[in-house]
Amino acid sequence: MSKYRSLDEQYIQFIVKEYKHWTLLLHDDQRYLGRAYAWLVREGNMQRLSGVKDDEMTELRILMREYEGMLRKLSQPDFMNYSWLANMFQQHGGHGHMHLIPRYEESRTFAGIEFVDQRWGKNPLPSEEFKLPEEILFQLRDTIRAGI
Repeated sequence: MSKYRSLDEQYIQFIVKEYKHWTLLLHDDQRYLGRAYAWLVREGNMQRLSGVKDDEMTELRILMREYEGMLRKLSQPDFMNYSWLANMFQQHGGHGHMHLIPRYEESRTFAGIEFVDQRWGKNPLPSEEFKLPEEILFQLRDTIRAGI
């Protein structure tokens, strides 16, 4: 079986980059341009951030720096939010993953589409879902993939 046993098949198409301990994936809801998440490859349910091993945490910081560096070129976020929730028990049993959420004080444009952070200065969630056409979503994934 593949190393993605804990990763639903529907998400594999959004892989940006694979690391030893993490997989960087573009989030399919792009309310915040470039929103992604780092998925812990190690199997397990109900994983806590406090349980991330030292070598996994070191690699997570590397992933975050690479991702942020790419976003600086792509969309110049004004800030970054990070979230480790592990709440979707029915879907993946609380498997460890960190949401990487770029925040924008002013709107940004990608592929002719305007992205507006309507919750600037507030918690990013809840927000209205913002689904892009699949071809634009894959264009964004490929742009980020090429820049990392």
